[in-house]
Amino acid sequence: AQDLAAASRALKKYNSDLSNKASKISQELFERNDSAKAFLKINAAAELYLSTSNPKYADLLFENIDLITSRISNFSIVLGRIVTKSTNEEFNNKIRAAVKTEFEKVIQAQKENPYGVPYKPYIWGAGWGIQSFGVNMLFLHLGFPEIVNSEYAFNALNFVLGCHPGENTASFASGVGANSLTVAYGVNRADWSYIPGGVASGTALIRPDLPELKTWPFLWQQTEYVMGGGATNFMLLGMAADYLFNK
Repeated sequence: AQDLAAASRALKKYNSDLSNKASKISQELFERNDSAKAFLKINAAAELYLSTSNPKYADLLFENIDLITSRISNFSIVLGRIVTKSTNEEFNNKIRAAVKTEFEKVIQAQKENPYGVPYKPYIWGAGWGIQSFGVNMLFLHLGFPEIVNSEYAFNALNFVLGCHPGENTASFASGVGANSLTVAYGVNRADWSYIPGGVASGTALIRPDLPELKTWPFLWQQTEYVMGGGATNFMLLGMAADYLFNK
């Protein structure tokens, strides 16, 4: 429902029939899934409100302000646009205050390492999680530039491109950068090859303290590609860098 509501706006001037169909289906899906918890419906309600201006979607957001402010990063993609459209100043002020509190936590967390991102490595590579953090910071910056700066989105991109722990400082995005992963866990891993633009999870942590990124195609926890959260977030951060530096 969320994606179709957003798509309906993008299609409006290009293909009005398809735009109307996307809007209709998104509203039907939203209503049909009436048993879903509010947490799962907030982003969809936000996109539907932006697309239709129907106050019932805004009311769902207003009613769940405490939930939203307690988990800002889960709704970062929509909050700035909702506050811009909303005339409910009490709601808007609570959102701004929560964004400020969240950003203060980020500032403290990034001081724990030299990379400028919250980095708490597990056994597998942390690249995808850091990209997700970067995308959250990007949308909070776009929505609340007076509160959140763009530094942390760029830090996440820099991490993926090579500013990360370990002897092997290759870019996690194959074919992007002077030195990148060209042996990866993709569909052609048995060929010791790679897919241009594939984005791996990256440097793993061998307990207790050895960062490892091997040139070897069969370690999924280091060089596995994924589309959602891997390639998609990388593309968003790359386009954001181009936009913010050149706007």
